[in-house]
Amino acid sequence: MTDVKSSRPSWMQQRLTNGAVLGRCLVRHPMALTTVGTLFRADATVEFSGPWWNRYAIRYLSSQLRRGDQVFEWGSGGSTAWLVAQGARVTSIEDDPEWVVKVIDRCPEADVRAIPAKPTGTIEERWFPSDEGPRFFDDYVSAIDEFDDGSFDVVIVDGMCRVECFQRAVPKVRPGGLIVVDDIDMEPYRPLKKSLPGWKTVTHAGFKASQDLRETTFFHRPR
Repeated sequence: MTDVKSSRPSWMQQRLTNGAVLGRCLVRHPMALTTVGTLFRADATVEFSGPWWNRYAIRYLSSQLRRGDQVFEWGSGGSTAWLVAQGARVTSIEDDPEWVVKVIDRCPEADVRAIPAKPTGTIEERWFPSDEGPRFFDDYVSAIDEFDDGSFDVVIVDGMCRVECFQRAVPKVRPGGLIVVDDIDMEPYRPLKKSLPGWKTVTHAGFKASQDLRETTFFHRPR
């Protein structure tokens, strides 16, 4: 019978694996090394200072945004406050009701909606499991369905069930608009990079406020 403890990666194996992933990412995106300073910033200083992405991704979105743009996002927080400050009109979907209270207090101009998980449904979050058992996000994912196709200039996928949210986002973006997917280098999201033939993609990598080295991809819908 296999010893469960002995089958787990050792601390050193985890460090080596993480180092290998880090190395591969830096080979693909050498400029990501210039974002290492993010590792030394305290969480309290970045909670609402901007999107929890690397600085190149934030700079890129800033270059694409115009005042008055309609933005829909799954996952609220620093990005919500930042978007409002840029003059965007924001609808944000969040699964944590307590966090929603904080976000609304910080940026009451945004339409921030709490849609928590349910114990039953068809769209389950498997990548971020809970100790409380399976969590289903049917209502969370489908929140964008109330809006007409082509309603948004930007849709940000940075919360739960990102593959399903991405699929729902595609028809809702206007021609020339953007879909933004954070952490797209994570295993379940990688196939999304090649899922929209004919759309221009731009990827930026770097250390983010969560102190991870991750990639953010921007999908430009053809005009």
